[in-house]
Formats: sequence, C-alpha cells, structure tokens
Amino acid sequence: MTEIQALILGVVQGLTEFLPVSSSGHLLLFEKLFNVHTESMLTLNILLHVGTLLAIFVVYWERIWNMICHPIQSELKWLVVATIPAVAAALLVDFDSAFEGNFIGISYMLTTLILIFAQYISKARKEARSLHRNVRWYDALGMGIMQAVAILPGVSRSGSTIAAGVTTGLSRKRAADFSFLMSIPAILGSAVLDLKDLVLGEAPSISVGLTPTLIGMAAAAISGFLAIKFMLVVIRKISLNWFALYTFLLGAFLLINRYVVQILPL
Repeated sequence: MTEIQALILGVVQGLTEFLPVSSSGHLLLFEKLFNVHTESMLTLNILLHVGTLLAIFVVYWERIWNMICHPIQSELKWLVVATIPAVAAALLVDFDSAFEGNFIGISYMLTTLILIFAQYISKARKEARSLHRNVRWYDALGMGIMQAVAILPGVSRSGSTIAAGVTTGLSRKRAADFSFLMSIPAILGSAVLDLKDLVLGEAPSISVGLTPTLIGMAAAAISGFLAIKFMLVVIRKISLNWFALYTFLLGAFLLINRYVVQILPL
C-alpha cells in the first residue's frame, strides 16, 4: 500500500465515522477501488480506528473524565445499555456476506430511509415541544438497537443512532453527542476483535509499512476531529435530507453498477 492510499483511507475512516454516511461502507468501496483489503491488513485497520478514538477523546475529554470519576451519576450506565444490542448482534449474527459488499447498495438505501425518517420526526417533535434534555434508558436502548443494525456496511452508525435518539425524544444535538460517545465502546470492540484475530493468526496480516500506517492513523484522527466538530454545528442547522440525498445517489449508483451495468470494478 502506498502512502497516498493510506492517507485516503485514513481520511475516509475519520470523516465517515461521524458523518451519517457509513464509514464501513465507504472503506469497503475504497478498498475495492484500490484493490486492497483492510481485513488482510489488520494492523492498519486497528490503528485507523485508534485514530478516530483519539478524535473522540480530544473533543469529549471533559465528559469522558466525568464518567470515569462519577460512573453512577454520569451517562456511563447508559453507554453500557446502548452497547449491549451491538454486542449481542455481533455474537449471534453472521455478517460475513454483508462485509463482502453483496448488499451495500441496499444498505445505503436503508440509510436514506432512516435519515429521512429522522428529519421528519425531529421536526415534528421540535414543533410539538416534546424533546427532553437528558439521555434516559429507553433513549440508550433504542440507539443501541440501531447501532446493532448499523453493523451492516452501508448502514450509517451515526445516522441510525441519531435517528433513534430523536425518535425517542432527544434533540438532534443531544442525540449526536451521545451517538459519538457510543462509538467509543463500538470502535474499541471492533479493534479488540481485529487484534484477537491478528494475535491468534485467524486472519492474515500483510505489512503495509510503518510510514503508510502512521499517515493513515494521523489522517483518521485529524479528519475525525474535524468531522465531529462539523456535525455538532450543522446538526442543528441543516436538514438530514441532504445526507439522505447523498446516500440515495450512492446507493442507486452501486445497485446500477452491480445489477445493470458495471461502471467501476466494485
């Protein structure tokens, strides 16, 4: 892998982890375009995720520190509740065929519907003044269930969890904050599973070189930080339908590319 490819993969991972457009789906697409496979280069995959974790810690360090110091009174207990559905889904469901990209176009269409629904519900709840400030157990559970659905590449984790949060009564900003915090155990869990496969030799590890790896990690951290800051600003101001339009166009292209005429070797 070249330094430029590592840089692009790092930027893709960092930006799309927090924008409601699916990081796993975009990484899968770019891997196919570059004819590389992150699953076969687990060291790079792990460090790209570490890069996005660094971005979360930088943005939310005060809230994370508060959770460490006050685990009972803080949102930590709701993060545990929100993580359970994804853990159960990862243990019980075989997602291998999905990660080969067989259903990615359909998954992007599902993301489109989720975002449109979230925009409609968010507007309706705001007009009815039925929003609440703090995360409650049913907010965490609903967002956790949607995080489990978003294991499928092409289904946006941030988009799905924000949609669930506004449906249960959170403001879009509050749902986005909790969604980004939810990504900490999700990313850690993914990295730990990859590390286990690497250590046990259950998946091949191809060396991509120290320089490309560090470039990819740095790119993921910087772009992830910018993506979080961007989302926290625009989530209050712009319609989620703009992101829905993007995922619809991408999903339509992927379906046409797969079932009608192959334009790109995906």
